[in-house]
Amino acid sequence: MSDSHGNIKPIEKAVNAAGVIDIWLHAGDYIQDAEYLQELTGRRVIRVAGNGDWNCLDSKEDVYFTIKNKNVWLTHGHKYKVKWGIETLREESIKNKADIIIFGHSHIYMEKKLANQVFLNPGSISLPRDGKCGTFAVINFPENKSFFYITKYTIR
Repeated sequence: MSDSHGNIKPIEKAVNAAGVIDIWLHAGDYIQDAEYLQELTGRRVIRVAGNGDWNCLDSKEDVYFTIKNKNVWLTHGHKYKVKWGIETLREESIKNKADIIIFGHSHIYMEKKLANQVFLNPGSISLPRDGKCGTFAVINFPENKSFFYITKYTIR
């Protein structure tokens, strides 16, 4: 999820809608909400700081990790001009050999496959700019499979 901006009610709705999740990701803009998410679920939350998290100096703006042999890059996206497209983000993702790129900042859901990469912006959980309802996404890695799939959720 991304761009919760201090609104915890949609986070609670997302947790109820998604069910059991192994690892939660928060792509910034109110990083304290990631802490709340971890308390609420008891699960690990990987988080990054966004442009609205200027007071969280100890938090990273980019995090790289591996899940099921896929290199994942989690970033808020503001440093990569994502409101105007994903070209800068893509250039950087190629340099860093990322397979799955998860970002926020635009508050608009986007899922795009380019070559062997998947770009996912889960939208804003609380302040959507592309509709009336907040969104988030779940990436599922089926057991003993080399593929994954993404499910978009809408919060009302």
